Parts: sequence; structure tokens; C-alpha cells
Amino acid sequence: MFPRILAVSDLHANWEWFAWVNRHAHRFDLVCLGGDLCEIFTERATLKDQHQSILHRLSRLAANGRPLAVAEGNHDAARPGWLGQGPGLEKVMWPGFSEEICIAGQTLVLSVCHDTVVDGVNAPGRVAAVFEAGATARDRTGSPWLVLHHEPPEGTPICAGADGNRLLSGLVARHRPDLVICAHIHEAPFEKPLGGHWHCRIGHTLLVNAGQWPKRRWPCHLQIEGNIVTWLAPGHRRESVRIRE
Repeated sequence: MFPRILAVSDLHANWEWFAWVNRHAHRFDLVCLGGDLCEIFTERATLKDQHQSILHRLSRLAANGRPLAVAEGNHDAARPGWLGQGPGLEKVMWPGFSEEICIAGQTLVLSVCHDTVVDGVNAPGRVAAVFEAGATARDRTGSPWLVLHHEPPEGTPICAGADGNRLLSGLVARHRPDLVICAHIHEAPFEKPLGGHWHCRIGHTLLVNAGQWPKRRWPCHLQIEGNIVTWLAPGHRRESVRIRE
């Protein structure tokens, strides 16, 4: 169904985690970064310096030869227009990308969304357009469909403990992608008393959020292969779920 995919989100300018992704990318056919690459609540580096460093690190990651998709998070959107700039980044699939691709001999439809938190006025139309393009490509080709959308849907287990996106559930129910990778709500997978979890379903669509466990040597992440998504988080037992039941 899907090739080998590494999905990581909420790196928040943690350079040790960026290095981890770069070291492990060669094991996968596609690397997906689900937004919040930078960190607005820090005095360690200005946003401008963070952007330059992140683009340099993304160019090194892209140079490994593995296809790279990058969604936009709210921290990334605080100063818009910087994603997609720089040498060595021409083949990266940036926010707004939504079409069929061939990875390691397997075809899939990949849709990469813009942030929906900061740009609240324009976001609904832009995200809806990405979904519509993805649905058209899926209907035309019959390929499995993967969506990267930083903010999880409101009122779901992958959004436990915080507010989420109020429109995403409707888009998912209407267009029925196979898999939606979310992020943003770091604590959701660990908020068991609140009903939190790292995965849930809307209809037949599987939605996942790896979460973030701060101050660890490696980031929470997802590994996808075939019909299986596996969740890995420091200090927690590995768990897996089927994409299509």
C-alpha cells in the first residue's frame, strides 16, 4: 500500500532531533516532516537564524536522495514565506503540493497542507483546495492517499487536552483519504485520563499524531510501511495499527 515512510513532527529547532532524522532517513523511501520545524518561544536563536539553519539542514536531508515532504506548522507560519527557499530544495514537496507521486516503485497521492492556526482567514480555502486536488488524483489513479496536516481535528483522541481544527473532520469525512498525519498537540498520545491516543478514525480514515516528548535524545515518530503505522516514543512501548481495517 505505502512505501517505507518516516514521519516526524514538532522538532521545534531541536538540532539534535534534526540530526537524528538525517541519520535515519536512509532507511526509508520517503521522509515527511509534519510542521513546527522552528520555535517561536525561545531566546536561543532568532526566527531568521532558525529559518536559515533549518533550510540548510533540510537541504542536507534532501541531498541524501530520499524524497522529502514538509508541512507547515503554526510556529513556521509566524513569519510566512520562508519555507521553500534556498539551494538544494527544489524537489522538496512543500505546503500546497497535492498529486500522485511514485516512490520506490509504488504510487501514492500525497497532499501537504499549510498551517491552519496562524493564517485563520485564508487557511480553510487553501486546505480545502489541497484536499480537493488530492481526492481528484486518488479517484483518477486509485492510489492510496496520504495527507500531512499539522493541526489535528477538534474533539478527537489525537487532540486530547487542547483545541484543534474544527474543519478537518468534515474534510476527512467528505474526501476519505487513507491516512492523515497530524501533530501540534504534543501531549495527546500521553493524555490517557482524557481519552488521548496516538491514533483514531473518522469513518474509514486513519488519523495519527506521534506527539512530542521533550528533552529526549530522539523524537517521537511514526514508521509507515504497507498497511501498517508504527508509533515510537522514548520510554514507551512500540505500538502499531492497520491503515485499512
